[in-house]
Amino acid sequence: MNSVPSKISPFEVQSSTLKKYMYLALGFAALFMAYVGVITPGIPFAVFLITAAWAFSKSSEKWHNYLYSHSTFGPFLYNWETERIFPRKARYLMMLSMWVSSTIIWVTTKSIHFTGAVVIIMILAILWTNRYPESSSINIS
Repeated sequence: MNSVPSKISPFEVQSSTLKKYMYLALGFAALFMAYVGVITPGIPFAVFLITAAWAFSKSSEKWHNYLYSHSTFGPFLYNWETERIFPRKARYLMMLSMWVSSTIIWVTTKSIHFTGAVVIIMILAILWTNRYPESSSINIS
């Protein structure tokens, strides 16, 4: 049997291993923030969840499968991946939590500049979610 020498240098192997661990770290950080976002008003979980799924798809099949089989996150990710659906309920909960959070920020800081900056970021997140449909475009009769 002819063996073909590997053209991958040790540096490239280390680089790919480093990339894997960096994607894994990003996935865990985003997953942590997604869990925080589910519990805490004002922190959107969807962006972090999608980031975690993407990072785990590049680093860990085990954690990627965990997200897709999760009782809360799985259906959201499946709908997002198949049809780019951002559910109406999630959208309304996100807007409600952002409104509550911006009110809390204003009451506690009394800073118009800080509150304004936070509200602008929240508006951008709302605009981003409104780009996507609320339900399936497939008409099942």
